[in-house]
Amino acid sequence: MVTGHGGFGHVVLCKNKLDGRQYAVKKIRLKDKTLPVNDRILREVATLSRLQHQHVVRYYQAWFETGVVGIFGDSTWGSTTAASSTFSYKGASSTFSYKGASTAGVGQENKLESTYLYIQMEFCPRTLRQVFESYNHFDKDLAWHLCRQIVEGLAHIHAQGIIHRDLTPNNIFFDARNDIKIGDFGLAKFLELEQLDHDAALPTDTAGVSMDGTGEVGTYFYTAPEIEQGWPKIDEKADMYSLGIVFFEVWHPFGTAMERHVILSDLKQKGELPPSWVAQFPEQASLLRRLMSPSPSDRPSANDLLKHAFPPRMESELLDNMLRTMQTSEDRSVYDKVVNAIFDEEMLRMKNQHQRAGRLRIARDDTSCIQLEDLDTELRDCVIEIVREVFKQHCAKHLEIIPVRLLDDSPQFNRNTVKLLTHGGDLLELCHELRLPFVRWLIANQKSSFKRYEISSVFRRAIGHSPPNRYLQGDFDIIGGASALTEAEAIKVTMDIVTRFFFPDSCDIHLNHGDLLDAIWSWVGIKPEHRQKVAELLSLMGSLRPQSSERKLKWAVIRRQLLQELNLAEAVVNRLQTVGLRFCGAADQALPRLRGALPADTRIRKALDELSDLFIHLRVWKIENHVYINALMPPTENYHRDLFFQIYLTKENNPGSVNEGALLAVGGRYDYLLHQMWDNEYRASPPGAVGTSLALETIIQYSPGEFRPVRNEAATAVLVCSRGGGGLLVERMELVSELWEENIKAGFVPQPDPSLTEQYEYASEHDIRCLVIITDAGVSRTDVVKVRHIELKKEKEVAREKLVRFLLDAMATLFRNPSVWI
Repeated sequence: MVTGHGGFGHVVLCKNKLDGRQYAVKKIRLKDKTLPVNDRILREVATLSRLQHQHVVRYYQAWFETGVVGIFGDSTWGSTTAASSTFSYKGASSTFSYKGASTAGVGQENKLESTYLYIQMEFCPRTLRQVFESYNHFDKDLAWHLCRQIVEGLAHIHAQGIIHRDLTPNNIFFDARNDIKIGDFGLAKFLELEQLDHDAALPTDTAGVSMDGTGEVGTYFYTAPEIEQGWPKIDEKADMYSLGIVFFEVWHPFGTAMERHVILSDLKQKGELPPSWVAQFPEQASLLRRLMSPSPSDRPSANDLLKHAFPPRMESELLDNMLRTMQTSEDRSVYDKVVNAIFDEEMLRMKNQHQRAGRLRIARDDTSCIQLEDLDTELRDCVIEIVREVFKQHCAKHLEIIPVRLLDDSPQFNRNTVKLLTHGGDLLELCHELRLPFVRWLIANQKSSFKRYEISSVFRRAIGHSPPNRYLQGDFDIIGGASALTEAEAIKVTMDIVTRFFFPDSCDIHLNHGDLLDAIWSWVGIKPEHRQKVAELLSLMGSLRPQSSERKLKWAVIRRQLLQELNLAEAVVNRLQTVGLRFCGAADQALPRLRGALPADTRIRKALDELSDLFIHLRVWKIENHVYINALMPPTENYHRDLFFQIYLTKENNPGSVNEGALLAVGGRYDYLLHQMWDNEYRASPPGAVGTSLALETIIQYSPGEFRPVRNEAATAVLVCSRGGGGLLVERMELVSELWEENIKAGFVPQPDPSLTEQYEYASEHDIRCLVIITDAGVSRTDVVKVRHIELKKEKEVAREKLVRFLLDAMATLFRNPSVWI
């Protein structure tokens, strides 16, 4: 029985033969069959599976299948075949029975193979729209009850980093107990996946790209203005606008479809409400106007509504009282009891069992504990080795950062820090960045001149209940020295590394200065309270080259959001756009224009002089192409108050990316940070400091195919084998030890008497291509061994005492020099 359909697929009511329960199974045809896109879709569905809330539709299982459709796109449920690709089939055909008559497959002629995504969901028999259509009488208590359940579900969705973007009565369901369930996330936006894929070559809005449908977001009456106007930055407040329309429909039943259309049109287009309804429900009318505010920042969040718009529940008041007691009491016993309850093993075991039972089962192995494998690991090791080599070339010393520390009252420059709670109730902090711990060490050791590097993982707090995100990062710092000169060396180090993986012309260097940015804010007329928000919007075009056509197109949508969301004066936005289009560009052209346009202030002149000196130093090191002054570029870290830079891999030279550009490195001076953390008891003044941070995860991801390391390690690995002689275990152990001492990668089958077949299989499993075979006769009489290369199909007998020399010479050419085998 087909229960519903839409642009992204249709839903069928199914019965599970194992448990006898009814489920809704949604079938979605995918346009893109590639593994990365399918993997992204599965991650989205897995994210939805974490929405374990009483007012959100549950997602149980997902799988891919291949099927046949007609050339006009018609498909049937009966046309599917066994699932393909790397995702194993969950056996839907044998587990579920479909209600209704089965349909015949598409004819053999005019057929196309397509990939389908199936999602097993909780079945909800009715929608809120159907309830509206059957309204007999209005019940005020029921209206509050329904609204509260919708808001509770929405608050949970937003807490998991998901924006629904299509919240309508058709997508709000009732379960068998008449409780509200929010569902149909076909147009949802996943903030957590955007955070993980910030530089990934995947579309941001997968739903609109890879699944059949128009790709349009939302339904007219419920679509927020910022979505209609194409704002580049959308948040969960778009759902609050949609909630406002739903809220109004709950509190204002309509007699006919025409009445609904007329009243909602007036509300949407003119902001007008029926006067009689406003007089009857003034409190609801006030809340509705806040929800439908044209500015997203003026709309309340779902949590705000739960705190202030609805009567508090008894259990919430009890919890608030307990939390107040913990905060105000000098006795730690209450706090200790709470911490002990959190770490109670029995409670944790029950919670984990509940989560496992409810977690979405995706048809793939769980390898979440393994980050990389096979060739990716070799590439990762190669990148780390190259980065370390360049850092050492610049005389930097390695200082290892401890990844976890007790949280103290030192300045917190980022709220995205991962915090952990110990059994004793102490707060720990995972390493958020590699610079702050180094600065603490620097101050404690009173270094005035120093170079250091570190290659390590940093952690970012994930959205919702997900574990922290981990990224590989490389940092290089210079303490002391002249400002522009050390900044130039930091950029030089960065480019020395980046150009080992990418062509120099594919990388853009964007420069700016904190004092120049402040002068621009003042000259344009951006008030201090608006600067952070403006900077966030401007950072959306940070990777685009100044003066490029893409940047001019991006300006159009950013301009719209600056005017409508921040309510900036048009003259202010015009001046801001003038700076972006006229005073940003190639360094040798932009600097003279900035000198002529800005006031002759001492700080401005000093900032422009430092930028000029920096560019002069870079030219000495042959770094002069694609160096841009981006006067509107905000710093990535709050402590970069002087010179700072960002280096991007451009989209033009990175066709595998669908994003505008990948951020490879950021850096700049952080004298401000040293001054903030410097202890006044020290007699010496804090030195100057500059650093660069390389996104090694991004470099690994985007490194071109031709750079991918050849399996040199596998090509030069040796397996010491035996044939006959009872396994010759002692001889094999002695020979492999001798090879290890000569720094030759070698191994042997850890069995006393393996057969030759078992040893060949071991070599295949461990990707070893060269065998050194010991025989009983060779050991006792001729003292020779046989060297055999499986891939090249070459073989040679070598005297035992000459084996090491032979292997070293052969490995130098990966055994491919024909003279080796003569």
